Amino acid sequence: MRNRRHIYTAVLAMSMLLLMLMSGCSISLDFSFGGFSSPKPEGSSLFGNTSYPDWEENSLDNSDYLSSLDKKFTYYPTSAKNKLYRDEQELYQRILARIENDQFTFRFEDISNDTFKAAYYAVLDDHPEYFWLSKSYSYGEYRQGAQSVLKVEPSLFSDDTATIHQAAKDLEKAVKNIVAGAEQQENLFYKVKYVHDYIIDHTVYDTESMEQVFDAGESIQLHAATAYGCLVEHKAICSGYAAAFQLVMQRLGIECGRVNGMKRSETAESHQWNYVCLDNEYYYLDATWDDPVRPDGVQTRTYEYFLLSDDDLAYTHTIDEDQNVPVCSGTKYNFYVYNGLYFITYDFDKIRTVADKMAADNSLTVKFSVPEVLSAAQNDLIDNQRIFSIGYITGHITYSVSSSGCILTINY
Repeated sequence: MRNRRHIYTAVLAMSMLLLMLMSGCSISLDFSFGGFSSPKPEGSSLFGNTSYPDWEENSLDNSDYLSSLDKKFTYYPTSAKNKLYRDEQELYQRILARIENDQFTFRFEDISNDTFKAAYYAVLDDHPEYFWLSKSYSYGEYRQGAQSVLKVEPSLFSDDTATIHQAAKDLEKAVKNIVAGAEQQENLFYKVKYVHDYIIDHTVYDTESMEQVFDAGESIQLHAATAYGCLVEHKAICSGYAAAFQLVMQRLGIECGRVNGMKRSETAESHQWNYVCLDNEYYYLDATWDDPVRPDGVQTRTYEYFLLSDDDLAYTHTIDEDQNVPVCSGTKYNFYVYNGLYFITYDFDKIRTVADKMAADNSLTVKFSVPEVLSAAQNDLIDNQRIFSIGYITGHITYSVSSSGCILTINY
């Protein structure tokens, strides 16, 4: 009778366990049945028959090896790693060690899912080269003796390691090609411009993938959201553009990160772009929005969002509040400032000088400090038709004002 009671209790407990697992619950259980025991099979777990014979003394957690990773990668005060608590930074290194050694299922003892998520997300934010790992993952928590065990399985680019390795090689080849071209440019401005232009000229915005994101949210793993999608498959959404730009900047030794936020409009949409540090000053750069498609379907390249300050960005973007983004106060390398196309006040003679320099393009594009100054220029040049006092501008013209209200373009 006594043995029957133990058997009944065990069957009931296991039935409850199966029910919870089928319902998708994350569980932490520690069953103990008095007088009913048996040796634990080697390598067994609630998650299958995977064996971890050397996890407790794993060489990947060796302090010397973990320290060596800091020599391989460059981190800045703005890096996601440096925004973590100490225990999260230590886990960051352990996660990094496993990724570097092709371990894509993670098992950690006495680590909570919250701690893992903070460290894991920071790794992916700092390392766009790990495109095969998604921020979406499944996990289980259970007890093994006196210890709590967390097992994590991220969504992957592919379940085949060989496929991941080949894709990584393809991305590395593409990055080296862009870096080689950028390093031939005459100065820092033109290096950044080369990367900006290359990404835009070789990438098509993937509208279909964006629609899938709206339908499925972050749970979906899309190539177009990665540096690989942008630089190898040449199709991307905003996060793919941003990851690609960050990766190439990092390889050039230029501090760069990604920013999450929203489009400033009545129908606010989530968006991602970059910040970059040039000569110790920070700027924003949005390659996605500098890659528009005209109403006639022709893809174009602009510089409206090339190296902006906080004041510039505020006209069109909002930044998510939970981010520690650097203050972007740089102006020197803004496209319009650098090329003498920026004006604090409206002066017709100065505009005419710029028009003469741009005459071969049959267009005139200038940026003003605030929308009110642009309005004054528009009133004089367009409404009062003073633009036609420039001898070579005759006949029909078209003009447009940027979404920020600060850039005026006149085509003739």
